[in-house]
Amino acid sequence: MVKKIFLVFSIIFSFGKGERNLIIISPHWEGIKIEITRAFCDWYEKNYKEKVKIEWIDQGGTSDDLKYVESLFKKNPEGIGIDIFFGGGLSPYLKLKSENLLLKYKLPQNLLKKISKYCAGIPNYDNEFYWYGVVLSGFGILYNKRALKFLNLPDAKTWKDLGNPVYYSLIGAADPRHSGSMHMMYEIILQTYGWEEGWKTIFSISGNTKNFSTSASEVARETSIGEAVLSLCIDSYALAQIEVNGKENMGFILPENETVINPDCIGILKGAPNIEIAKRFVDFLFTYEGQLLWIQKKGKKGGPKEYSLNRFPVMPEIYNDPQLEIDINPYKIKNTIKYDFQLAANRWNLIDDMIGCLIIDCHSELKKAWYILSKTNNRRLKEKFYEIPFDKKVQRFLWENWKDPIFRNRYINEWINFSLKKYRDIIVESKFLM
Repeated sequence: MVKKIFLVFSIIFSFGKGERNLIIISPHWEGIKIEITRAFCDWYEKNYKEKVKIEWIDQGGTSDDLKYVESLFKKNPEGIGIDIFFGGGLSPYLKLKSENLLLKYKLPQNLLKKISKYCAGIPNYDNEFYWYGVVLSGFGILYNKRALKFLNLPDAKTWKDLGNPVYYSLIGAADPRHSGSMHMMYEIILQTYGWEEGWKTIFSISGNTKNFSTSASEVARETSIGEAVLSLCIDSYALAQIEVNGKENMGFILPENETVINPDCIGILKGAPNIEIAKRFVDFLFTYEGQLLWIQKKGKKGGPKEYSLNRFPVMPEIYNDPQLEIDINPYKIKNTIKYDFQLAANRWNLIDDMIGCLIIDCHSELKKAWYILSKTNNRRLKEKFYEIPFDKKVQRFLWENWKDPIFRNRYINEWINFSLKKYRDIIVESKFLM
């Protein structure tokens, strides 16, 4: 709380001095913030002959940042003193646009023409120019090769594979209520397998999950040191661990026919106090040097100084540079799922709270029940384990009313009680079967 008050005070104070500031809210990790700040400030001074300062805000992850922005706009509908929302995938931008919280900005034509309109069937920018994908993200499975070999465990090639009981307490995952990339993977699972099979897969994976971390980056680090053996992971965190620990020790797979290539976006917020600098920041990100920064290794020409960012640029021509060592070209990846981003955006908060209530907030009971079921293999109890408290048809009614705190809290309490009873009943009933 003290940190937030100080941050707000510093923003107001900087406005009073009339400094050339840019205020960005972003879930991007610290290395990206450092490298983007350095590169943009140098580019800005070179092109506009004046200095600029970036102030970064982060409330803990994409979901937290989105809630923070929405809550500020409720109190200040015309503007919240923040210029840009940056990072967190695509769904948050669909939500912000639907709530009229983004400003339209069309890139200069010389930059816009260098961005492909689509990648794997997904739009790279809004057709009305409210948001743009800066980099592309893939979602898959990070695994510790040495740990798998030591434990004599099979590789996992699909999301369903992670639900194999042989991985009990060896899977890494984060809380989607804080992590946007982790939320994205649960949504991908639901859209890959459908509502019923998707939830069964999520429950099975959760039964094997050691614990739920706050951040997805922490999950990747835990996998690299063997605290988890496999984990749900976005490509950037996976590639960072592979760079540090070596390809002989770490691996990453995009499940074939079970993933999407998702633009990681940027948008200018309504009422942005530094609108011209905000536009120039967006311009910079789509210059060749701004795009090269994401994929080039640290210390190399045109690359970052301290931290390799390990992200895939949205500009296709970057992948034609023979001097770059690029193992994956997202524009050549095939067999991705047909992903409904509007559906994902509509039910974003609902899915977060469902996973929280049905899985994370009662995870110790869930794990006990899952372990017992792996030993008894009782069909009736397993069907009970996979139960959810409402039918798929009800979800629209729920997400359309989910902003009402009384409505939301009522269902959250019901679902927690439902889940605790379900898992405890399985634990008690199984004692008579063993």
